[in-house]
Amino acid sequence: MSGEERPLEERLRELLASMKDWERKPIISIGSIIVELVKLPKRELKRGLEPEKLAIHVRMKDAFKGVIVENEKELEDLAMAVQNRKVREVARALEAVNEERKVVEYSL
Repeated sequence: MSGEERPLEERLRELLASMKDWERKPIISIGSIIVELVKLPKRELKRGLEPEKLAIHVRMKDAFKGVIVENEKELEDLAMAVQNRKVREVARALEAVNEERKVVEYSL
């Protein structure tokens, strides 16, 4: 049975067992965005020990840090936030403002 034929949950359990803390495995790259699987280490919390787990990490190609998404609800919230009309308007305006600042003149 190939990796694609096995259930996704089974493959993820194997990755959780075999990956090192903070290790990343790419899932998809679209334009300047990379989505990858990341293994989060055990954490001590006030309420006790949180076991190691896998999460989705969304980042820009030239960045190390990004957004950690631990479940489908968080992913839906992220998608709604970045698709929000106001956020899109700000991004469009930023593009125009930042474009104005690209010209740099040097004296000779």
